[in-house]
Amino acid sequence: MRLLLILICVAPVFSQKNLVYKGIIKDANTQENIPHATVVIYNSTNLIDGVSTNDDGEFQLKNNKNATHIEVSFIGYKTYMLSISKISDFNAIVINLQPDNELEEVVIQAKKNTTQLKIDRKTINLGADLQQSGNTALEAFDQIPEIQTDLGTGTISLRGGGNVRVLVNGKPSPLNTTELLQQIAASSVDKIEIIASPSSKNQADGISGIIDIILKKNTNYGLNLTLNSSVGTKRHQYGFDANYNLSSVNIRLNASNSRRSMNSKQWIYQEYTNGNTRDFFAPHNFNGKINNISLGIDFFLNESNELSFQVDYTDDSHSFHNNTFYSNVTGRPDYMYTRNSSHMHKTTVYNANYRKKFTSKGHYLELDYNLTNNENILPASDIEEGIFLFDELQNNRNDLHALAFDYTLPINKMTLEAGFSWNYRKLRSFREFTPNASNATQDAFDYKENLIGIYGLTRFETGSFNWQTGIRYEHFTSDSNNTANNQASDLRFLNLFPSVHVSYTSNDKNTFNIGYSRRISRPNFRHINPFQVGNQYFQWNSNPSLQPEFADNFELNYQYNGKRINISASTFYRYRTDVIQWLETIDANGVHFINFDNIGQRNSFGIENTIQYKITSYWNSELSANYYYTKANQPDITWNNLYSSNIILKSTFKITKNISTDITFRHTPRNQSVYSITEPRNRIDFAIRASFLDNKLTTNFRIVDVLDANLRRRTIVLPGIIQNETWKFQSQTFAWMLSLNYRIFQNKGKIRSRKSRNYNYGGTTD
Repeated sequence: MRLLLILICVAPVFSQKNLVYKGIIKDANTQENIPHATVVIYNSTNLIDGVSTNDDGEFQLKNNKNATHIEVSFIGYKTYMLSISKISDFNAIVINLQPDNELEEVVIQAKKNTTQLKIDRKTINLGADLQQSGNTALEAFDQIPEIQTDLGTGTISLRGGGNVRVLVNGKPSPLNTTELLQQIAASSVDKIEIIASPSSKNQADGISGIIDIILKKNTNYGLNLTLNSSVGTKRHQYGFDANYNLSSVNIRLNASNSRRSMNSKQWIYQEYTNGNTRDFFAPHNFNGKINNISLGIDFFLNESNELSFQVDYTDDSHSFHNNTFYSNVTGRPDYMYTRNSSHMHKTTVYNANYRKKFTSKGHYLELDYNLTNNENILPASDIEEGIFLFDELQNNRNDLHALAFDYTLPINKMTLEAGFSWNYRKLRSFREFTPNASNATQDAFDYKENLIGIYGLTRFETGSFNWQTGIRYEHFTSDSNNTANNQASDLRFLNLFPSVHVSYTSNDKNTFNIGYSRRISRPNFRHINPFQVGNQYFQWNSNPSLQPEFADNFELNYQYNGKRINISASTFYRYRTDVIQWLETIDANGVHFINFDNIGQRNSFGIENTIQYKITSYWNSELSANYYYTKANQPDITWNNLYSSNIILKSTFKITKNISTDITFRHTPRNQSVYSITEPRNRIDFAIRASFLDNKLTTNFRIVDVLDANLRRRTIVLPGIIQNETWKFQSQTFAWMLSLNYRIFQNKGKIRSRKSRNYNYGGTTD
């Protein structure tokens, strides 16, 4: 009898063993996997647990309680209910969701940015962040805590380092980072990939890592049209995005036109150790326009073969006018110096992509070719006290070829990946200099660069650990010739780059990543080209004798995703050798010169933390705090202890069902670089959004720097001189945006299963 009672008591305990439910969610019509669908397990009407499907539409649930059914839901689909008693294999559950044809088709974006921590990168889905709507990619970056952005200079950095490779859909651009980010509208960006410790699949250039901008590529069914326009402080923009999906063919077309003006003021005070002084006041006037058109076509030949072509054309022109007023100049009276200049970019990008999918999941090969033609024309005229000094004309023609082949083979729980890439750059810089009452001189700089890369990568699982290991071989060559001084260069580098990444997931809420990668910064055309854009108080000098700089990057990341709180934390260590350092000097005429040289080593440490907390159903808050420190063991610099940090506090309020508002406070503490100290700064931004017509029509209003107090004050200390600067750029801006999304009709025919066309392979050298 006693034994019977024990068995009766123990039986329920054993009946509540952990069951694991594994499965995949698909579109019933297309059989395409559905990422981020909600999967919830119930006991009658009581919710037990729930998860979201991953990027491949897969889910896994653990349960030790009695359950009656699973419920699956996703926007635009009918909710599906599956009884537990009807599941034959708990490790191979397949659920097909039916599209809800009664719902009116609209484009729906996430309410806030979401961050996914992957094994070798962070993916930030921009969603519909109120502070980013209607602005450029540069201004969108300014709202991402992991990217340090200076809106005044247009520079960006990762983890306190400025050597960052910026790609668009995995492809390079011939433009510098500032010009590229100002060309891209934030509304056209789908997500940002921050790859601070890249794997061997990515090309090895970029000491601080890679930022890859993934643009939206519309493949929605039927005929879709999105209209958008914005107007703000000395700026306006309008454009459209459309596609026509015929199941086997998808045609994409978008175009935009934007205009922007900006005024800024700069005060500079120079004091030499010999007692000489020089002050100048430099107001800058900028006017620019950007016209862009893009046409793409996707062919879904059959279930296994896909082919895409795309052509993009951008005409970006802007002009500068500044009068510099010199005063307190030792040995001469006050005077005014005028420079009138302009910059005209014309860029055409051609892309072809082929993908072959095999029968097993994740087994494919891909071939991608990208050709970029770019021409830059930069005329300038300099005048002093009304007397013409000289005309200068620079013309840069830049051709980039990028070919990549990738093959992925899954074997049980292991995936093997290998690839080849070839990148070629041809640059011709031409300069004509015409001084007053003298004959013109003409010089040319020719540059050719080849980079061949081969990589192998392995991904596998051991329990709760995911591993990714790889190695990359790169063969780099470059040749240049400068007719101005008959100087030539011939560089050859052969290098290996290993990488190791490990991810540990204890449950669906906690993820840990650790990674190592070796990176390089090779001397390229920006270091070697003597014809760099400068002005009367800022000049560049080239150095064709540079050697590569190397870095070993280590990182540790953690992410927690809860119902009301999300936490992201990172720490890193970076060791750099043969650092390619900017060496700064200011001569007796007050001209600031930048030279490049390999000097010394650096040890960098840093932490990044972000906490998102849902205070109430209508109030979301976010706090981000980052700190970076570098110990520089280098000669010929002013400070060897370098530091920077930033703090961002964001609150988003849902006032009504259709109206939301955002208030963001940013504090940038004092930071110290190798030659300068920048004083603390504060900024408050405000944005409000309203939606109408069932979210088809949205309007945004945004104010950047509400208090108009974001001055930059900097002190530069160089041998023989101290320079104090105050820079008031056009920080405060007002912007209003109107956007209309409309589905004209839906294709009712059979739609093929297809993979996202956003293919990236790491780009070319920059």
